[in-house]
Amino acid sequence: MNANERVGCMNVKAWLLSLLLVGSISIVEASAPARADAMSDAINRGNLRVGIAAETLLPWVGRNKAGGLIGYEVDVARDVAAALGVNARFVEIPYASLQNHLLAGDVDVIISGFSVTAERAKTVLFSNTYGETDFWLVVDTKTLPAGADKGEYDVEGYKVGVLADTVSETQALNLFQKAEIVRLAGAPAARAALEAGQLNAIVVPTPYPTFMNLRYPDRFLVGSTSLFGTSQAMAVRTDSFRLLNFINAWIVERQANGWLGGARSYWFGSLKWLSRLDKEPGATDEQPAKVEETSR
Repeated sequence: MNANERVGCMNVKAWLLSLLLVGSISIVEASAPARADAMSDAINRGNLRVGIAAETLLPWVGRNKAGGLIGYEVDVARDVAAALGVNARFVEIPYASLQNHLLAGDVDVIISGFSVTAERAKTVLFSNTYGETDFWLVVDTKTLPAGADKGEYDVEGYKVGVLADTVSETQALNLFQKAEIVRLAGAPAARAALEAGQLNAIVVPTPYPTFMNLRYPDRFLVGSTSLFGTSQAMAVRTDSFRLLNFINAWIVERQANGWLGGARSYWFGSLKWLSRLDKEPGATDEQPAKVEETSR
């Protein structure tokens, strides 16, 4: 076989090999399951499945006199869905289980005062932040510990209520080394327990300190500065890039045109929305739930 014949034979072999490789890739692609696109699915269904806390967490989420969902996050979710051209389908889930249900595919997005943390970012994608929240220590002046005149509340036997399974609990465990941390299901429950004398202090977000000072101006003490702050964002699954891009565009647009600022001013800068409720958040005529579960 001369040199030209050998070259021709090699070219034929290379061509045949390329055909085999292309065929193999096509077979693999054909056999691989199609990856769902959360944004396309929502558009095809006609609704965006929004994971939202089942607990009363006003002004983020709660219910009005007629039992309908209201709150800052409800308004946000409805506007996001409307911009996508679909309806918001709210799926109420215990706050601590929101991330699990997102990963399981039960919802498309979490919009529920969901704080950004590095731990959560291991399994979900966060949008740009669209809200910030300060957390405060509210102290019952009737049960001040020794040395409290110097602002010392981290003492043995002192009970501090926190919102279970939230950033509030995580931060409180770092801030208080001696006090007993008591886990409660939401700010209303924490407020009710403090008012009933079951706790010495609670860590709650804005605007709960305002509610308590209005109701008992001479009893509760709130620090001049917040204990810590958090930033809230929406969360999607790690394969939902198109939906995440859309949400980020919505946030940029609504920040620029003032919509988000107006919504936050209404829900966090005023108490006008209280008229839509049967009772002020946390106010109750019933006995508060018994405080039992503690952690350290």
